Amino acid sequence: MTTLLRLAACLMALLLGAGAAHAAGFDLITAAEAVEEAQAEASAPPEARTRGITLPKEGAPAIRVVMPAATTAAGATATGAAPVRIEVAFKPAPGARIVPSTFRVLYGLLKIDLTDRLRRNASVTESGVVVENAQMPAGQHRLILQVGDDKGNTTEQELRIRVASAS
Repeated sequence: MTTLLRLAACLMALLLGAGAAHAAGFDLITAAEAVEEAQAEASAPPEARTRGITLPKEGAPAIRVVMPAATTAAGATATGAAPVRIEVAFKPAPGARIVPSTFRVLYGLLKIDLTDRLRRNASVTESGVVVENAQMPAGQHRLILQVGDDKGNTTEQELRIRVASAS
């Protein structure tokens, strides 16, 4: 999808879905944040728009996305229209424990910190995170999930979610 179409979709979601979005769930990503992120991606050089997959360091915890589970050819997790359910599992290295307070979630190229918003509306434990009824505008969104353990090891996992327009 071109940047202008993505921007138009975000604005349309803001104008048409603002009232309905608040009826169920919470805004994990606001329409304004989605527009700001789309603008940043459109003006960024190509190398800044992609993120290399870094191999986890030995002894670092692991993050596994449980839901949404289906991945598209473009690497995005396909979902229906918002609200979205997200479930992530943490696995510590042998002899270590996950420290839930180290969990962070950042949004896109701008790395907008969504951690506090998510924590107020989700369950974050040593075993993972469960987010119910997360509202996101239609379009593709990139979340960067981070967590650490009691040995000081940290890891991050990228999660791309494509949210369909409400019909």
